Amino acid sequence: MDYPEAQLRLEWVYGYRGHQCRNNIHITSQGDVVYFVAGVAVIMSLDAQSQRFYLQHDDDIISMAMHNDEATVATGQVGHNPAIRIWDAVTLETVSILHGAHQRGVGAVVFSSANHQQRLASIGLEDDHRVAVWDWKHGTLLATCAGHSERVGIIQ
Repeated sequence: MDYPEAQLRLEWVYGYRGHQCRNNIHITSQGDVVYFVAGVAVIMSLDAQSQRFYLQHDDDIISMAMHNDEATVATGQVGHNPAIRIWDAVTLETVSILHGAHQRGVGAVVFSSANHQQRLASIGLEDDHRVAVWDWKHGTLLATCAGHSERVGIIQ
């Protein structure tokens, strides 16, 4: 039996994840709003009233940071081996994938203001809320250490 060709396509995302998340709405250099809902990062043009989607996460996104170039975005997710994905909000291309430092999830991410913002810091959802520092352009974990026993919602 031949099945008809069918394809699902995401057209619009309604809602916003604000529960247990901080620093999770940003504006790109083009004036688009970037935010996330479930495993979808949404890039919304207010002028055109349209949305584009970054769909490369395989679990819910719970953290996000915007690079000073206002186009590069880091998003962290929950899960057993959670990934931090660095991607371009204009082209929607993945630039780097970081994983291996955290378990359960990535609760906060931030680009460094030094070293041409080649560094990214992240905080995990482990019991000790592990802090990790990455060279995100090369996908390299530079350092990690135990953090605080309480959940950390933002890192600067």
